[in-house]
Amino acid sequence: IPNLTFDPLPDNQFKKEITTKTQVYLHHTASSPDPIGVKEWWISNGEAVSTSFIIGGKFSKRKDGKVWKDGEIFQCFSTKYWGWHLGLKAKHLISGGKSSPELNKNSIGIEICNWGGLTLKNGKYYTYAGNIIPKTDVIELDAPFRGYKFWQKYTPAQIESTKNILLYCKETWKIDIKYKGDAIFDIDKRALMGENGVWTHCSVRPDKSDIFPQKEMIEMLRSL
Repeated sequence: IPNLTFDPLPDNQFKKEITTKTQVYLHHTASSPDPIGVKEWWISNGEAVSTSFIIGGKFSKRKDGKVWKDGEIFQCFSTKYWGWHLGLKAKHLISGGKSSPELNKNSIGIEICNWGGLTLKNGKYYTYAGNIIPKTDVIELDAPFRGYKFWQKYTPAQIESTKNILLYCKETWKIDIKYKGDAIFDIDKRALMGENGVWTHCSVRPDKSDIFPQKEMIEMLRSL
């Protein structure tokens, strides 16, 4: 995979159990562009939550001097292993569908560093944490999605890296990466049944907004 750095998490942050992969779930972090910070948060919070891949955003300075590139992929563990990344509870599952452990074990998670939905106030775009996002990095959707009309864009480099990971998943795990339609941006019973393919966190969680339907991301998914 181009632009990839293998930077493993501690063994207790994921499951070193080899499982067959049939699904990919696209997430965003709802945080800064910093993929190193995402890893540090996972390690510090006491929960064994993780994904195989984190895709960094536009570089912003860190106090410790560590750096990354826009679109750089940090691989946290081999895709043959698995991590808890969907956060599914009984209320999210459907009769006849897969269990929470099955959906996590048989899927690969991709986290894109992105703040998500933004609020416009006095001509400025604010994240839920109060950070201001430059207008050049903001997209306005035709209609609100999950309560927000303004979102921080996934960068071209992030979209390209997402594409490259999906191509890898197709080649390595024979995952069907053909676009399943805009239905993947809402609860999709096919995902909950464990159907082979590429999904979003929104496909299995009504309370999640990752990833959002950015035109350029959808165009990339359609091109596969």
